Amino acid sequence: MIKKTTLAIALLCGFYTSAQTEVYFEDFQPTFPVTYTVVDNDGLTPNAAVSEYTDAWIFITDPFDTSNTNIVASSTSYFEPTGQADRWLITPAIVLGAFGNSASWKAQSHDPSFPDGYYVLVSGTDTQLSSFTDTLAYVYGEVSDSLHFNEANISDLGFDNQTIHLAFVNRTVDGFKLSLDDIRVTKDDPAALIEPQGVQVSIYPNPTSDFITIKGLQSIHNIQVISLDGKVLVESTASKIDITHLDAGNYICLIQGDGKVSQSSIVKL
Repeated sequence: MIKKTTLAIALLCGFYTSAQTEVYFEDFQPTFPVTYTVVDNDGLTPNAAVSEYTDAWIFITDPFDTSNTNIVASSTSYFEPTGQADRWLITPAIVLGAFGNSASWKAQSHDPSFPDGYYVLVSGTDTQLSSFTDTLAYVYGEVSDSLHFNEANISDLGFDNQTIHLAFVNRTVDGFKLSLDDIRVTKDDPAALIEPQGVQVSIYPNPTSDFITIKGLQSIHNIQVISLDGKVLVESTASKIDITHLDAGNYICLIQGDGKVSQSSIVKL
């Protein structure tokens, strides 16, 4: 499928790993795990070219696996008429450890010209969509050359010693297909305390009631202020951004610049 060229930038909260204990793993072999929750929250109709997507997430043989044996979870964002996907894949309950909790997964877009992006959200209570109030990772456009390994630090969100659910949410506008595999959660990893790599920037003042200023970049490609439910509320290429019109609360600031991508939490007073 070739439609047009689109910039694909992947963001993950990565860190180095060392000794760790696995507390959860799902590779979707050989069939769909009945403990998962699948939610079609967009109600859109897949294009005829992807008519096999009869649910928000389906389980298919990985089309890029030469052995034709690997099973992956997959969703589409290619609709007729065009719209934004909002397709949820939610894990069963996962019991975290006292420290060093992290999640990893593999994902792949099926078309480099139309990469799919997605959120990884966390609920500390149940599987209701409104309960997923914390963003663990945001991938703007997943890579397409292989199942790409991603890793994120759960302990940074303050969920140590808790039971959580993870939600993988495809929120792409007019993409194609996304695959997901090998969801793993580990605990007791001292290296999870290492700071994420990415753009080293500062955002000030934070908290703020009116403006935020981005420092530490030689060039800015794009900056987005995003709500916790994934809506882009502000988009700019300027280093000083007006957020006076936003409601008080927590937001994500996605920063693309100097050839890298990073994210930070901001608080609007």
